Amino acid sequence: MKTIIIVAAVMVLSFAGWALSATITVDWSGSGDHLTIQDGIDAANPGDTVLVLSGSYAGTGNRDLDFGGTNLVLLSDGGHTVTTVDCGDAGRGFTFHSCEDTTSVVRGFTITGAAADSGAGAFCVNGSNPRFEDCLFLDNAAEKTGGGLCCVYSSPIIRDCRFEGNTATQGGSGSAYGGGIACFHSSSTLIVDTHFELNEAYTNGGGLYAYYSSPSCIRCEFVGNNLISYGNSGGGASLRFSDGTTLVDCTFRENGTTQTIVGAGLYVSASAVTVTDCDFIDNTAGNIGGAHFIEGSSGTLSGCTFSGNMTIWGTAASGLGCYQGSNLTVTNCTFANNPGDHIWCLDSSPTIEYCILAFSELAGPIRCRQGTETPHIHHCFVYGNARTDTLCGGNFHDIENSDPMFCDMYNEDYTLCQDSPCLAGATWPSLVGAHAQGCPPCGSAVEPMRWGAIKAMYR
Repeated sequence: MKTIIIVAAVMVLSFAGWALSATITVDWSGSGDHLTIQDGIDAANPGDTVLVLSGSYAGTGNRDLDFGGTNLVLLSDGGHTVTTVDCGDAGRGFTFHSCEDTTSVVRGFTITGAAADSGAGAFCVNGSNPRFEDCLFLDNAAEKTGGGLCCVYSSPIIRDCRFEGNTATQGGSGSAYGGGIACFHSSSTLIVDTHFELNEAYTNGGGLYAYYSSPSCIRCEFVGNNLISYGNSGGGASLRFSDGTTLVDCTFRENGTTQTIVGAGLYVSASAVTVTDCDFIDNTAGNIGGAHFIEGSSGTLSGCTFSGNMTIWGTAASGLGCYQGSNLTVTNCTFANNPGDHIWCLDSSPTIEYCILAFSELAGPIRCRQGTETPHIHHCFVYGNARTDTLCGGNFHDIENSDPMFCDMYNEDYTLCQDSPCLAGATWPSLVGAHAQGCPPCGSAVEPMRWGAIKAMYR
């Protein structure tokens, strides 16, 4: 009986706590409980909601926002398209530094015009793990790291957000990382359904930079992100010493320019990572347009598509680079219509299995840069590459030199015709390439044709 009474008392207290949670309104026009966002936050107790009415909030009390360790929900009533935190280039958007947890939520704001040394839009440190949902980080500028957001020893959750036009530039000199987001020192940030576009960093990671951290990106898009300083790496994302990083169902498109020396889409250094079902399309670098693994990186690359990735240095590797002991496993990937070599190996011998390497405009399927690499290549389709369909290294078997029969490769549809030899059971029990059947029988193989000639047909 005593136990039942104690449990009942605890339940009563819990429900009482819920009942006592309050909603505090903020309205710049004066109709709410407070005029500024910080005043609303300061008035809140744990579990309260601070509801911000639509409008643009600027000036003192609407920048350098600090929850001060109180776990609360900061909510706009109309979403990020109508509610703005405008920092006016005079301060940071948000600072979380008091061990706030995932019940601290920022939802439905545009954070713009923020300026700070690091983490201009938001800065999360000291084990602070808030959530950002339906937020747009727009045109924020950090001198060193994280134009949009920076986390250090912290693991925020970022969901349904956009990072656009943020920069980490160091005033055009020195080192600066992570135009969109920068993660440092054991930050296991979860980033879901988030879009990175036109962010810039001076040194590495135009969209995302991770250093001794393990972010997880799920269904994220990296589009048009870039580096400012010549000779650096990772236009879309750059990962260094970041074991455990996962990228799932992400798209890297049109990242990098001539300023990006390697890895315009993705750059991975000294890290064990997992990349699954990701697309690397039309990225541009001096060398290695799609993804570059270097300095003993490892892990798996599976179900990915590499197409149209460009290199400035002649016929250098367009798609994937494995350098300096990076012996990852590449399985069920499609490499097609990359102008240069689909894959380059330098002092590395990756395992490449159940992949399609087809239709390089100028080069071949794979190049062993020094001639001593012996990548293990098996159960792959190699076809229609302009320079050669010959594989390097001598460690290959079960190779088919026949057309994979894509449904519509001219429009980047790399699903397979119903009569494709790459379908599971057609040649081998397992599917070859990243995509299954997507159209009826094509009836006959496609005659090899230079990609330049194909594009000319559609001009």
